[in-house]
Amino acid sequence: MNQQWLIDHVLETRGSLPKVPSTDAEYLSLAEAEKIVDNTLEYLGSHGESGEYTYLRGHRTRLMHTLTMIPKADGDRTRLLDIGCYGYMALWARLHLGYEQVEGIEWLPDSKESVHRRELRVWDQQIQFNSYNFDITKSEWPVDDEYDTILFFEVLEHVNEDPMGVMERIQQRLLYGGSLIMSVPNSVSYKSLKEFLVGMPPWTYWFYEPDLSHEPRHCFEYTPIVFQSLLIAAGFNIEAFRTIYAYSKPEHEQDTLEIASALGFDRQDLGETMIANTTKTRTDIPLRHPDVLYSPDGYYKNVYPKLQEVFTEKLTQIRALTGKMNMDSSEPDSVSQPEDNDDRIQDLINTCEAQLRKQKSLESELADSKSSYERLALDRDAQRAWANDLATENKTLQTQINDLLFQSDLRLQREQELRKLSDQAVSQSSELKQTSSLLSEENAELRSQVNQLLFACDCYLQQINDPDRCVQVIRQRRFRYTLDRSKAIARKTPIVRTALRPVYRSAKKYIKRRRK
Repeated sequence: MNQQWLIDHVLETRGSLPKVPSTDAEYLSLAEAEKIVDNTLEYLGSHGESGEYTYLRGHRTRLMHTLTMIPKADGDRTRLLDIGCYGYMALWARLHLGYEQVEGIEWLPDSKESVHRRELRVWDQQIQFNSYNFDITKSEWPVDDEYDTILFFEVLEHVNEDPMGVMERIQQRLLYGGSLIMSVPNSVSYKSLKEFLVGMPPWTYWFYEPDLSHEPRHCFEYTPIVFQSLLIAAGFNIEAFRTIYAYSKPEHEQDTLEIASALGFDRQDLGETMIANTTKTRTDIPLRHPDVLYSPDGYYKNVYPKLQEVFTEKLTQIRALTGKMNMDSSEPDSVSQPEDNDDRIQDLINTCEAQLRKQKSLESELADSKSSYERLALDRDAQRAWANDLATENKTLQTQINDLLFQSDLRLQREQELRKLSDQAVSQSSELKQTSSLLSEENAELRSQVNQLLFACDCYLQQINDPDRCVQVIRQRRFRYTLDRSKAIARKTPIVRTALRPVYRSAKKYIKRRRK
């Protein structure tokens, strides 16, 4: 493909491109697309998704027009790839366009996962699909499949390395005859003209900001000529092309559009966003580096002379319009002058009356605004008093809560102390039980010993009453052993020892007398 042919082809066809695709595929109407977007907005608003709701609300018009440019699936196995898949386009493609196989690409630098499993829901309708996480400016893509339709919305202007390289990799992953639907901001919209006319930079982002981390700034802003040249150089045939007023309405920009019309611009080409429906018609990239994007020397050699022809054409139109205006404002002849004066006077009267009506309307609006302001002031005072009452009640309740918490803490401390005392009583009771059992055992042993001692004393007294038998028993070892044992027991028991001491003395005296 020749650089000169490319710019000639773009300039020749840019005014004749259809705004609606004329292919055999089916498309959603604008009313159907509006219903789909508004249904999603209603769901997000009722479920508190503030970030997504704000984004979809701000891009509502663009999303509606974009949906009308995507062809419906022509079979159960039709595949779609959404590059830059933030939002709900994948869900709409599955539910309303019939694509059963949907995948996405979204670069999340802070995530280490190569594939994310995304889930989208609107009311009771839900889908899940894979989203590949990688930088599309890299030469190697982890996506090797081919797709019937590829969506590429509002991403190309952020690509900071080789935009045509990205277009080449997209073209390689689109089936022959498949559809690429793209959108980028229009850098020659009515907004750019308006900024330029008041002396400001005509770009979307032109405020100084050294830190670019908070906002993905535009690396290059495309015009219709550059955008169409890029698509044709990448091997695509443009089936439909339109610019849309995505963030304003033409009736709100009449002054700027009048100036643009006077300069020879079509109002339909001055929207903020460009959307293109294209078809892959080649298997290779016919022109890898178009001059309008990459080569300053080639631009001024091949492209600029053609644009000078466009400039000359517009300059001729402006001069013709200016000459006509000068002729209309020239001095009229003497015959028609009175009539012209009457007409001018009547126009001035009408203008004054219109101005008076406008002033009265403004005065009534001002009076209504004052009354509304007074009502709002009264409501504000009432709300402030109500808020103060609530604050006082809140303080009272807080004081009561603090008192209850303090009493609760005291009760808890008392319960803990009672539990400790109870545990100590239980331990002392167990110790007393152990001591009582030991004493009972010792008491039983003492009782048995006393019984044995009493039995021995009985035997001893019986022997004393019978001296002969006593001598015999004393001589026997058994009696000696019993006597010694009774003495040992008596020594351990003071009461028994005291009681038996006279008995022992009498026994000893009696035994001595018997021996003599």
